[in-house]
Amino acid sequence: MGKSLLFLVGGLTIITGLVNVQNSDRMQDLPEITNAYYEEQVAKNIAKSLIDNAIENMKADNNWTDSLTLTEVMDAGAMLTRDNDLLKTNVTKLLAGQSVEEAQVEELELDVLQSKLLQNKMSGSLKSYTQSSSDKPSNSVGSWDEYKVLLMSTSTYDNIEVTTEVLMQRDSFSKYSYMTNSELSSTGGNIWFMSADNIYGPIHTNGTFKMSGNPSFYGLITSPNNWQAHSTNPTNPNFFGGENFNAPVKDSPTSYELSKLTAAAAEGGLTFDGDIDIDFYESGGVGYADINKAVVTSYTCGTNRRPRICYNTTWVQETLDLSTIDGVISTSGKISVEGTVKGAITLHSEDEIEIVGDIFYHTSPVVDSSSTDLLGLVSEGDVIIDQNAHSASGTQDVTIHASIMALNNSFYVENYSSGGIRGTLNLLGGLIQQNRGPVGTFSGSTMVTGYQKNYQYDGRLKGNIPPSFPRESVFSIVYWKEEITDTSN
Repeated sequence: MGKSLLFLVGGLTIITGLVNVQNSDRMQDLPEITNAYYEEQVAKNIAKSLIDNAIENMKADNNWTDSLTLTEVMDAGAMLTRDNDLLKTNVTKLLAGQSVEEAQVEELELDVLQSKLLQNKMSGSLKSYTQSSSDKPSNSVGSWDEYKVLLMSTSTYDNIEVTTEVLMQRDSFSKYSYMTNSELSSTGGNIWFMSADNIYGPIHTNGTFKMSGNPSFYGLITSPNNWQAHSTNPTNPNFFGGENFNAPVKDSPTSYELSKLTAAAAEGGLTFDGDIDIDFYESGGVGYADINKAVVTSYTCGTNRRPRICYNTTWVQETLDLSTIDGVISTSGKISVEGTVKGAITLHSEDEIEIVGDIFYHTSPVVDSSSTDLLGLVSEGDVIIDQNAHSASGTQDVTIHASIMALNNSFYVENYSSGGIRGTLNLLGGLIQQNRGPVGTFSGSTMVTGYQKNYQYDGRLKGNIPPSFPRESVFSIVYWKEEITDTSN
């Protein structure tokens, strides 16, 4: 306990002297203000220590749901203070410009702190709540699910009580506008952001961003590594949404998260074996999908002397009302997809997904932010844009409304390096891939083949998630609320 108490003393200060001021009223008020501020900071720091310890436990074990007390935290040698400089800065502000030295700030003696604890004038406790907790408190969580944990702590110091409520959540990967594990292609080559590229929304790579010219990023861009400039092209990227090139590494989805997709399809969705073609459309206010599935039959062929088994593939179509399933269609084979989506649906392929034409939401969130149309595309292989996908619309562009995940390996354009410039790849949603895939080529600052990128973020993905879309392995803070009560009043 002694070590932890010393940490607390090291970061918390109390004003014991009076500042020489001309205003006598101010001289009388100052000790009361600074002591009240000090007591509030101690109570807040106790709460923060409890919350921080709970978060560390959750990092070590996603299934941690327990309670903590101040004594346990102290015995663990935890630091109970906020940053010392921050506290001193706040105290200095209260003193209307006086420096810490001029204000004669002194540390609280250790025996005083120990006395507070022994007299029960300093206390703290924390409890965690999940969807299955029978005694969940009244709070701001809204709808519960298995990915949320609520941390509630109560801390006191003298007459100050602080109640803290922190909601933790394992976010969906669909919250990203763009995310890669590596910015290298599957063959190890560099792929570049260039001047014509405009990327919106949260952007992250575990690798190193490659920049050429003046690409523009309108959301927060993060990576554990600083970006790399092209060796010959003048490069000055625009980070309009801020940047952090000292960010932590983000883990890829686990096999457990993928198993939830197949389980959701089996329990309330739709499952297939083999390849399927899906064409989404709307009729009479209802969302449908025409699903063509490959049916393979065998028969005996050859000669009587040398018989052998031959196979015949036929395609069988069925029409699905999307409102009749829980939102996941999964297959062991490949998926080809296009059309207009009405409703919320996730397509999962254990093989690859090919986009053969434009994919639109029936109600575009750009026009109506209350749109409930959502599409998730999750491939355990690649997600490929067919080389003729643009031809269906009669333009050179391809538009995709979806949150796309290519786990092994990439999102790319078929034959991207041939056929000249095709137009613009308009993506509204997000793109998550293991390795970065190419969509075109350039020379200097000029496009040569394929598509230039226009990636727009669907802001709804901050809170709305395609059905059963994979989640991150770590928890993030959704909100942190404090309520301060002076029990002496």
